[in-house]
Amino acid sequence: MHEETKLWNKSYIMILILSTVINSATQMVTPLVSKFAISLGAQLSIATTIASLMSWSALFLRPFAGLLSDRFNRKKIILISNLAIAVCLLLMSGAKTVTTLVAIRILHGIAFSFNSVAMMAFNTMYIPKDRLGEGMGWMALGTIVSQALGPNIGIALVEKTGYAACFAVAAAVCVVGVLIILMMHYEHPVSDKSRKLDINSLISLRILPYAAIMCLFSAGNGLASNMLVLFGDARGIANIGLFFTAYSIAMVVVRPFSGKLVDKKGLRFVLYPAIVLSSAAYFVLGSATALWMVILAAILKAVGQGSGQPGIQSTCLRQIGREKAGVVSSTCYIGQDIGNAVAPVIGGFVVERFGYTNLFYGYAVVLLVGASLIFFLKYNYDVKKYGDAA
Repeated sequence: MHEETKLWNKSYIMILILSTVINSATQMVTPLVSKFAISLGAQLSIATTIASLMSWSALFLRPFAGLLSDRFNRKKIILISNLAIAVCLLLMSGAKTVTTLVAIRILHGIAFSFNSVAMMAFNTMYIPKDRLGEGMGWMALGTIVSQALGPNIGIALVEKTGYAACFAVAAAVCVVGVLIILMMHYEHPVSDKSRKLDINSLISLRILPYAAIMCLFSAGNGLASNMLVLFGDARGIANIGLFFTAYSIAMVVVRPFSGKLVDKKGLRFVLYPAIVLSSAAYFVLGSATALWMVILAAILKAVGQGSGQPGIQSTCLRQIGREKAGVVSSTCYIGQDIGNAVAPVIGGFVVERFGYTNLFYGYAVVLLVGASLIFFLKYNYDVKKYGDAA
């Protein structure tokens, strides 16, 4: 495939649309799984565990998804996995027992792991090398818009038509994504499929510290996506879905500018403030008793995480190379999966014993201290070993 010389090319714009559609289907369902599981008879701690099963199953498939994305046609992987996600969502609409829901979430996670890794690797082929930070920032626009629309559409559909209809609509949205990917032209870059397999074909060891930081950021996503509706019910805060709207609007503003900063100044200039602001968001959320505090937390989280995560992704691609975009994607997503999978499980137990305030305060401290320390050590190691750093 030829090298793109401008960012806003036709394929890039189509990918933004595709990303919005695919992510909207997932976001419609994610905040509702815990509550749906409870409606089927699960306890809170079990319900949050079920909600995280998609991330758990995706976690173990990510390395193989990265390997396949580097060696085989990424468009076909996206097409097949998106159809599989649609089937899982349709099956979820007919789930009547907790056991059935568990099985579907595991299958959903398997399809999701291949879809998301292939999508990220696919996307990088249409971004000029000198604008990776900005391009990855804008690329997240699909996720941002879906986070604004998906949860609120899902919650509204459940209130008016019930869970089954909501999940069926999400499946239909996935089918729209299939139609879009069929319209896109793609030539997979020639790769050596006989190349010897080693650990770096599955996981990039050099960027594992960045994956750990992504894990800490994504733990907050896992808590918000899976527990915020329940948190709003417990605190008596109406319209809690506006958290996702405020978060998404702030992200639209922040991401392109933060990407440009990473391209020009390097990751260190962006990441430390991102960690501080993201931590502050959860201190505010832990104290929240009114909607305006929830919205303030959403904005702080967006400014922080919206700067940090795309900056990490573009830095990893620069360090490893776009020809290995699959393994870079899978390594980054492994970190995100661990955060999304572990956080709701721990969160459910913490809330039952210590309440929401201690949960969010505790997470804020772990994020602030853990992410700062990991990046400090990683940055100095790269300077000594490679002569440069992010």
